[in-house]
Amino acid sequence: MELWIAGVGAALVEFWWVAPAAAGAGAAGVLGVRRQRTTRARRLGLTAARLELQQARSENVESRASARLAAAELARVEADRAAGRARPADVAAARRAADAAVHAKNSAAARVRVARAQVGAERAAVPARGTDPRHLPVARAMAVHDEVAARWMQYETDAARRIAFPAMSDARVPATAEFLRLDAEARRLRPESAKAKTTPEQFAAYRAAVHRLQRAFDAAEQETWRLAGHRPDDAPPPPPTIAQRWTVVATEAITRSAEGIAKAAESAASVIDSRRSSRETPPEEPPPPSQPSWPIPSRTERHRRDGRPQ
Repeated sequence: MELWIAGVGAALVEFWWVAPAAAGAGAAGVLGVRRQRTTRARRLGLTAARLELQQARSENVESRASARLAAAELARVEADRAAGRARPADVAAARRAADAAVHAKNSAAARVRVARAQVGAERAAVPARGTDPRHLPVARAMAVHDEVAARWMQYETDAARRIAFPAMSDARVPATAEFLRLDAEARRLRPESAKAKTTPEQFAAYRAAVHRLQRAFDAAEQETWRLAGHRPDDAPPPPPTIAQRWTVVATEAITRSAEGIAKAAESAASVIDSRRSSRETPPEEPPPPSQPSWPIPSRTERHRRDGRPQ
């Protein structure tokens, strides 16, 4: 027993550093994993934008190949028409297919340019380390989604709006039906929370769904207002957009500046008029010296009083 205790003691003395080293390695590993997750969350928007750029480039390559095939098919049909083996309707159909392929190729090229610009914008908008989680890409996309939902709920919960704009809740209206469909899709792709683990593919799909939902809501709102004809007096106006708010602020600033300039001009004109009137008015003549009330003695009397010879 004594030998066993001695052996254990010798082992502890020899390998005492193992436990602290293991604890330190575990702590460093945990900190490294957390830091990696934070970096991935901050750069999630940039990663998703790069993924969308790759997809746009792949679609661009496919559209170019389709356009070349459509052009070759059109040439073949025209040759068959010249040989009498094709009808004019076949040539027209091949020409329409070629035109559609060219339009698709141009659209794919435009999407590549947009995706490239999106990558640059996301690279510039990568949050710094230690940024508030509310400013991370997932949280920003969820905030935009919540803003669209809040705008739609105004038409659902406000009795005046619901009466004035019934088409906003009518799924038979095509624009409203499209908005409701995209709303369901965005809800399906929405992460559970801003801190939930989200892959770049999932985030790219959710962000694209939110952007489509925004455009669909704007289109549905415009169609609803068009069907309503005009806004009744008892229906509250929609919340102003950011552009409208800046327009109001700029108008007020210009108005205040104009009023200040007008007041300054009036003050300067009044000062100039007062100075001009003071110059044109002749100076007042001094009053004549007053005559003393007592008699003035003559020279002879003064000499006699002073005792001098006359």
